[in-house]
Amino acid sequence: MNIKNIIIATALATTTFAHADVYVHGRDPGNTRPRGYNQDYGYWVDSGVNLATANTDGKTKQAFNWDGSSRVVTSNTVVAAFYTGLPSGSVVRCHSAGCLIAARAIYLYGGSKFQRVVAGSSAEGGSELASIMQPDQLTYDLQVSAARSFSHNTTVTTFHGGGSKSEPLGTGTWGSFFGAAVTSPTLPGEDDGAVAYHSTLGKANSGTWCDGDSQWWNPATYGCTAWSKGTQYTGHVARQVEYTGHSYGRRFAARAW
Repeated sequence: MNIKNIIIATALATTTFAHADVYVHGRDPGNTRPRGYNQDYGYWVDSGVNLATANTDGKTKQAFNWDGSSRVVTSNTVVAAFYTGLPSGSVVRCHSAGCLIAARAIYLYGGSKFQRVVAGSSAEGGSELASIMQPDQLTYDLQVSAARSFSHNTTVTTFHGGGSKSEPLGTGTWGSFFGAAVTSPTLPGEDDGAVAYHSTLGKANSGTWCDGDSQWWNPATYGCTAWSKGTQYTGHVARQVEYTGHSYGRRFAARAW
């Protein structure tokens, strides 16, 4: 190969490596049309970040829009569609059940297409609420036993962020029906009103985990053993914890890193 071809090959390789930001939304029954990859960021409008202009350092932005209610563990149709269209070198930015899709895709197909995952209020470890909710297809897969039925250890660095049960009455998918005052007692340890820390922060085991990174940690409030942080799945990092509730997960997932 001559020097000209080497230069061209290098340029192509560099272009290919420039990663895409891929946004994967969570549970959204009846509100999201399953249109695959497009530029519809409607699910993210309350994230506090304008996704049309966010993270504009030469990256392609895409949204993976699925129906928000189909199975993502016991059936792999949604996961396969997500992975098939995923550009190489992607930074996947997921919220809630969207993070279960990302984790399942890495488990089934490997992490070669992923640069990293930024997970806000991840439900990849499931939620105890799914066991008491009116069942639909996704609810079955969001039960803790189903969500943890495969290995979440990964070589793809996954950053986790979440809030501490401050979701106000009338917001969020589950909070819209009950509010955190009702849902939080069903969740072990610290939680954000929809998912407990064992799920949203990528812990390797379900349990009543707290996290010393939360300035609002209080064993009397959360019913946790003092500073019981648990063990992370391999490759998962608890990056940020704030007292801002479940909606914070969308803002975290859209962060520019």
